[in-house]
Amino acid sequence: MASISKVGKKGEIVLKKPERDIAGIKPGDYVAIIGRPNAIIIKKIYSLEELLNRPKKVRLTLEELKKLRKEIRDEINKRLSV
Repeated sequence: MASISKVGKKGEIVLKKPERDIAGIKPGDYVAIIGRPNAIIIKKIYSLEELLNRPKKVRLTLEELKKLRKEIRDEINKRLSV
């Protein structure tokens, strides 16, 4: 989503609600502002509580990871030798 905002006299930029909602930015949140040539990137900085409450993506033991890596290597080798 994109929108147009006017930069204020003191350099302030107001983020519109749809953009804030998509980025998960709420009043009081901290953001990182990264300047690039002809661009500015704004990223939300998650609080420790938000990070700890995020759903876990994957939970593997080292042995399970090694087993998966071996299976993937075997499958790749099998496909390459056909």
